[in-house]
Order: sequence, then C-alpha cells, then structure tokens
Amino acid sequence: MVHLAQTVRDGVIAKYNYGRPDYNRMHYGEAKPPVYNISAIPRNLPIFISYGGQDALSDVKDVLLLLDSLKFHDEDKLMVQFIKDYAHADFIMGTNAKDIVYNQVLRFFKNQQ
Repeated sequence: MVHLAQTVRDGVIAKYNYGRPDYNRMHYGEAKPPVYNISAIPRNLPIFISYGGQDALSDVKDVLLLLDSLKFHDEDKLMVQFIKDYAHADFIMGTNAKDIVYNQVLRFFKNQQ
C-alpha cells in the first residue's frame, strides 16, 4: 500500500522508495528509486489491459498515460478493454466479471500461443 501511495503521490511508476537515500542506494545503487521504463517492455510481450470508467484508483487519465507508453507495442500483442461502468473492485467482485473480463483475458492469451 505504501508503494501504491508513492506512485500516486509522485505521479511516476518507480521502484519502492525506502525514504532514505542510503537505503535506496543500498537497494538500487542510487539515492532515488529508479523509474520503470514502461516503453522498454518487449513489443512482442502479450499484454491485456482492462480498465473501468468508474475506477477512482486507476482512473481513465492514468490508464491513457500508461497506454501512451505502449503506443509502439505490437498491435496483435496488446489488448485494451474499457468497461464504462466498472470500478476498481468490480474486476474482482463483479458478478459479471467472468463473462466481461476473465473470459476475454483467457481468449486473448490462448490466441497468443
């Protein structure tokens, strides 16, 4: 939860910040935690991203920033699903999540073989 809060607060996806430069240096060799280079993800790695229009934890604006980092990803290796009425917990607890989300995830990855 602390790492999630750091990501939200700092607005970047970086490794965990230990809060002290010496601790960060011990773990990463740098005073600040390194930022993940999302665009360095191999273009041919299958990725399924599903997000909801009512999600306050992973809002549409943030997902669009993430997708911008993946704009050069192989088209057939990236599946993006937007569910207008879904909030964060709906992906786990939604009564229709199996039909709307999980079946799509399985289908996507089966087609990647």
